[in-house]
Amino acid sequence: MEHEHSHSHEEHGHSDEEPVIVKKLSPNQMLAADLNDHGIVAEAVAVGTHSLEKQEYYSHKFGLNSKFVTNRGVIRVSGKNFDLVQVLERN
Repeated sequence: MEHEHSHSHEEHGHSDEEPVIVKKLSPNQMLAADLNDHGIVAEAVAVGTHSLEKQEYYSHKFGLNSKFVTNRGVIRVSGKNFDLVQVLERN
């Protein structure tokens, strides 16, 4: 007695295709990738490793400026009039 196999391997999650790998990017990594896509050479710096991140993130001089912000990292930029961009999220 022969056994007929009517289901394909793909229906059961088995296939010859490569597995899909999803990499979660931090906000500064996403922005650096977007800048690179637009022709600006940028590199994300690990969050919390640059001295710029240890300074205050807000100013008391502007009334509408949020005083509660979250540091989301730094991006190093090449070939522009500035070297670093700090990514901040207003809470």
